[in-house]
Amino acid sequence: MARLSATFASPVARVAALFVLLAALFSGGAHAVPSFGRQTGEECIECHTVYPMLNADGRKFKLGGYSMRTPKPADAPFFDKVPLSALLQVSRTATRDTGTPGATDADFPRDRDTLVQAAGLYYGGRISDRSGALIQYSYDGVERKWAMEMFDARYADSATLGGKELLYGVTLNNSPTISDIYNSTPMWAFPHTESVSVMPNANTLVDMGLASQVGGVGIYGLWNDLLYAEFALYRQADRGIFRPLAANVTVENVVDGAAPYWRLALERETGPHSFSLGTYGLVAKVDADPDQPGLGTNRFRDIAVDGQYQYAAGDHAFSTSATWIREKQEWGASFGAGLASNPSAVLKTFRADAHYVYRGTYAGILQYFDTRGDADARRYNTGEPVMGSANGSPNSRGWIAELNYLADVDWMPVVQHAKFALRYTVYTRFNGAGDNYDGFGRNARDNDSLFLLVWFLM
Repeated sequence: MARLSATFASPVARVAALFVLLAALFSGGAHAVPSFGRQTGEECIECHTVYPMLNADGRKFKLGGYSMRTPKPADAPFFDKVPLSALLQVSRTATRDTGTPGATDADFPRDRDTLVQAAGLYYGGRISDRSGALIQYSYDGVERKWAMEMFDARYADSATLGGKELLYGVTLNNSPTISDIYNSTPMWAFPHTESVSVMPNANTLVDMGLASQVGGVGIYGLWNDLLYAEFALYRQADRGIFRPLAANVTVENVVDGAAPYWRLALERETGPHSFSLGTYGLVAKVDADPDQPGLGTNRFRDIAVDGQYQYAAGDHAFSTSATWIREKQEWGASFGAGLASNPSAVLKTFRADAHYVYRGTYAGILQYFDTRGDADARRYNTGEPVMGSANGSPNSRGWIAELNYLADVDWMPVVQHAKFALRYTVYTRFNGAGDNYDGFGRNARDNDSLFLLVWFLM
């Protein structure tokens, strides 16, 4: 890794010192949406490794429609019976170099600002004996507006199929992969909260490209604790009956018609070990320009494979996961309108990470990521500093390292749990090159960033 510049080292030292100081103020413990813990009467570590990553018990709770509960005594406080929780995220991002010739403050929004990144409410818990929901409506401190972040309402039941138990259900949600029970698919994969630093140009559609912008109904089932399957159809959510699922969300990708999503996975639990291996995918037609539907649509076909391993025993928990996504892009409308250089292209993404948690309190996470695909000058070479690609390539890769401190908060009013995260992101390639990738002299390592997050749950 290149030596830190003096201007970058100073924020690194200050943010790291702040992280240590804040962590020292809290007692240890794991955390999750507090209303789930109040409903089940269990510690959050029973269902999570590092929130929001699920373990085997957490997967069963979600499959059961968030409805499992422990009866409350008649004199229990009212708040203990209500499935509502709140969140507050305060963060600070420091990008290594913001001095690229021609760049402005708009290229680095809120960099080196301490900001309320998110604040909002969860409905997290039971609706009836066989149904429940996880819904997050929150304030985005970067875009400065309220919007529907997450919506997953489900009904679940069980039956016998071939002499084995089948857990099955129906889900209404607003993001492909939000309904998934594994930590290897995009919605629940690390990192769980993005920083406000500069991000590469390209990502596949199933990789959060439709998050909070669609509405869909899906069916799912887990047979014999072995085979998990899911199928869903998504439509644009800023219109019709799905409108509440995308309340106040900025729609960047307008889906034309129905977009089918599918999921298939094999899992196995043996003592403290659990494994899963699966595949998922999405097919969608998307307007070439959300403001000009008359231009026509482009077609995307995403096919992915993923896997996960978890070990949990005593004070120690370890997990690792990976996903590989291949997207076939048909740019018929964009190519015809002069917005793309090629009529078709392929984009691929690979991510792999490892997590270690000690006593549900101290966690370390390391991830490698790599995105690569066909060059396209009209789509990727904007001719601008920072976000441009001089060679028209989408290729980006690098590493992310993160330290977490998870705490139960007994002495602060209202707040029940806290998470402190200190993350460092390193790019070895960005938007097509390692050096002078934008044609203005900016190098991939100039986008290296330090991110501090304090996440309170109430």
